[in-house]
Amino acid sequence: MSNDLVFVHGWATDSGVWEGIAKEFAGSLSIDLPGHGGNLTWDESTLKPATEEIFQRVKGIRRDLIGVGWSLGSQALIAAQPVLKERFKALVLVGSTPCFVERDDFPWAQSKALVKRMIMDMKKDPAATADRFYSLNFTADEAATDEAKAFVSRYGYPGPISCEGDVPGCFPKFKYDEITKALEALYTVDLRNDLKAIDVPVLIVHGKEDTVCPVGAAEYMASRMKKTRLEVFDGTGHAPFLTRREAFITVLKDFIKRL
Repeated sequence: MSNDLVFVHGWATDSGVWEGIAKEFAGSLSIDLPGHGGNLTWDESTLKPATEEIFQRVKGIRRDLIGVGWSLGSQALIAAQPVLKERFKALVLVGSTPCFVERDDFPWAQSKALVKRMIMDMKKDPAATADRFYSLNFTADEAATDEAKAFVSRYGYPGPISCEGDVPGCFPKFKYDEITKALEALYTVDLRNDLKAIDVPVLIVHGKEDTVCPVGAAEYMASRMKKTRLEVFDGTGHAPFLTRREAFITVLKDFIKRL
């Protein structure tokens, strides 16, 4: 199956997180966000650096694209739509939310106090703080799987390594100050008003036991976009494309087939 899919990773990971999925789709493109191995610099507490990175990577591609974003990556795709809506014919939002922190009228999110503390911790000990976050992507049962263990091993302390020459499996070193800016963006951004303007088919895939972005956020999004299909995986945490890989690929291929 050949499709022009553009994969965008989540916070404190990189494009490598999509390796197991992207190889199933010939012609796909995986993007590293700023601070996570991308070309640009994440130097402000907004999603603008992420949306600009996506724009720079796809501006030379004239074919219709399908954006596949996980968590922070999904927010970047939503925020990029005003500029890139003519290039994307569909979106796939995985473990997504329009608003990462709680608002008075949006309870399916993290508490402001918790995220503020995490930002402070990132400034003091970023590697250890990111380390603690990685295990939160999985349920207790998922944490025992090879997929979850490989994920934590790949991104855990001391973090991604820099490599000399062409060494398979190596990827750019994280810039933790920029990753902290990305977390500050997650704290401030509220994309709820952007949802109604999305006029392309959208597939939302979410784990029912997701504690990073609770499933209520996915249900909220599905009810506020025009052409939406919601798939909720039981017994699954924040990374269904890792722990439910085959089911995720099946759902994704079916969605593409129906476009």
